[in-house]
Amino acid sequence: MLCCNHISNLDPVFLLLAFKQRPIHFMAKAELFKNRFTAWLFSKVFGAFPVNRGKGDTESLKTAERLVNEGKLMGIFPEGTRSKDGKLGRGKSGAALIASRTGASVLPVAIKTKNQKIKLFRKTNIYIGRVLTPEELRLTGDNPDIKYASRVIMERIAGLMEENS
Repeated sequence: MLCCNHISNLDPVFLLLAFKQRPIHFMAKAELFKNRFTAWLFSKVFGAFPVNRGKGDTESLKTAERLVNEGKLMGIFPEGTRSKDGKLGRGKSGAALIASRTGASVLPVAIKTKNQKIKLFRKTNIYIGRVLTPEELRLTGDNPDIKYASRVIMERIAGLMEENS
């Protein structure tokens, strides 16, 4: 499972280009699927599926778990929304929950650009971290530590951003 910071609507495009050898299936806000054309675009071109944010969307969790269990690369922005100021926000528990239920490892990724603003002809960098195992994230056994795992995922993304300042 790929977990990345979120600074722009173009982030999925950058990630698809960086991981062009393997399709990514993104969890994306349900509002993007209201129009028939954009629903087709996001699902077929970007491999995305809808999530109703803030509502405990069990269907999107089931979809994410199915994709991961099928061996597909699932992409998620753990902050749950784009950063308005480019600073890394607090991670939500969804990524850690999916990892705990599937036994998936987590690949932390950071998108970084000057002032964290995407502009035409400005260089955008993708930094890929070391895979985090369920054991490292304390997601094994009878009592997976979702809060700890969420914090570690976000710390690793933050570390990638800091290392490459």
